[in-house]
Amino acid sequence: MNKPTIIDISKATGFSKSTISKALNDSKEISKKTKNIIIKYAKKINYKPNFYASHLRKSIVKNVAIIIPDILNYYFAKVLKGAQQEFFSKGYDLMCFFNEESISKEKKILEKLKNGSIAGLMISPAKNPFSKKISKQLVEIQDYKIPIVMFDRIVGDFKCDKVFIDDFQSTFNIVKHLVSRGKRKIALVSPIHDTLIGKQRYKGYKEALKAEKINYDDNLYIPLTSGNTIQSEITKLASSKKIDSIICIEQHITVAIHSLLLNLNLNIPKDIAIVGFTDGPLFEYTKPSITSINQHGEYIGKLSAKILIDRIENNNNNNNNNNLDFIEEKVPTSLTIRNST
Repeated sequence: MNKPTIIDISKATGFSKSTISKALNDSKEISKKTKNIIIKYAKKINYKPNFYASHLRKSIVKNVAIIIPDILNYYFAKVLKGAQQEFFSKGYDLMCFFNEESISKEKKILEKLKNGSIAGLMISPAKNPFSKKISKQLVEIQDYKIPIVMFDRIVGDFKCDKVFIDDFQSTFNIVKHLVSRGKRKIALVSPIHDTLIGKQRYKGYKEALKAEKINYDDNLYIPLTSGNTIQSEITKLASSKKIDSIICIEQHITVAIHSLLLNLNLNIPKDIAIVGFTDGPLFEYTKPSITSINQHGEYIGKLSAKILIDRIENNNNNNNNNNLDFIEEKVPTSLTIRNST
């Protein structure tokens, strides 16, 4: 169903588009009676004015928004920094929102942005399953010719520009590195793979084991659930010498496991090596320092912002997404090798 327009109101009420526009903007030129008729019908059909279009006519809109899961996450903080630098350098004002891994909060944020008050949107959605209602809201934003760039947590079948890291190759390369250090009993601590990111990292891990002729052991896959469960599993596997290395996807859990291994009087990396994701000072200054994947968050932010600015300024976003060639940028990661491997 197409969204209601001023033309629909005009046909139903008999007033001109100019009169309707003035009434909706509370112009003194329009009588109270006429305003009431127009506003009443506009509410009836759920008409929402496109503030972006009206602002464009005045050539004043340079507002963009970014939605990220959590500012306390080092990776997303780096993405935000890179995006802000790029937007500010081109004269754009940036509004930042946090979905806090909540679909309901994300819906409320998108509802506020749906009126077209922004020129473009960057979003890393709350963790899957990706809500159909969220998808509908994003499409409604696109209907106002507002371009969207989805970064990091991309949704395969949603049509927009996308920037993401090579998650498969990340874990594949970690396994290869650990094997080069003589490790073959490699555990993976990762979120239950209900996201594209989780699935790709899990797949990269399994494929690398296969390439190194190491049998996959389901007991060495530890889902990210509660901290106590992870601690219990790691303690059990380490004490029975069933693991000689650990790959951990979450930064804070990596540090917690690092501390646990030391408390168990295990030598890192001689007894058990450890590799984390989201390289940063936390891993650099831990003793022993932690080998980790650099996801290049700042670059991801800058690249996503550049793509969004290009869409805005070249007006090459349209309502028929089937006819638009969307960009998909897969960014390689790098492994920062430190003392934990």
